[in-house]
Amino acid sequence: MEKLIFFIIIAVISYIFIRYIINIYNNIVFLKNNCHKAFANIDVLLKKQVELVPVLTQVADKAMAHEKQLFSELIASRQRYLSSTAIETKVDTANQFPAKIKPLIAIAENYPTLISKGVLLELQTQVKHVEDQIADRREFFNQTVTLYNTDIHVFPNIIFARLFRFKDIPLLFSKQERLQ
Repeated sequence: MEKLIFFIIIAVISYIFIRYIINIYNNIVFLKNNCHKAFANIDVLLKKQVELVPVLTQVADKAMAHEKQLFSELIASRQRYLSSTAIETKVDTANQFPAKIKPLIAIAENYPTLISKGVLLELQTQVKHVEDQIADRREFFNQTVTLYNTDIHVFPNIIFARLFRFKDIPLLFSKQERLQ
């Protein structure tokens, strides 16, 4: 009889422990999926932003043939973003992208013939609009990522996060945050 009670106690403790591990795992997966969902909402806008590069390049290229290196860097960044599948790589590229597009806008503003055509002004407006939309969604994404990253670093979750190879997800920074 004592062995039966001992066995039942061990079984109950094992069940509680296994349920606890399952709950930790499910919570981490839930938070990670929320990060992917939040990034998917931003990804659409980031793709739209990088798709504006060829159009901006065509317009500006006609007046500024000597700025080939800048155009090449922008096109390379665009290609790296579009060919990437990992959130980490996309976030890294997206964090660098505004710093690369800003000189193009600044150079284009020094060429009144480009601005007077109105095409560049329309493109600049589109870029600004997309950046504003990204900023609106960036806060939610970063909050979601922070919750996930915190969850995989607190005890005892860190043990299971390492066991199941959950990795940190990088934050998406704004221009001002990048400058600091």
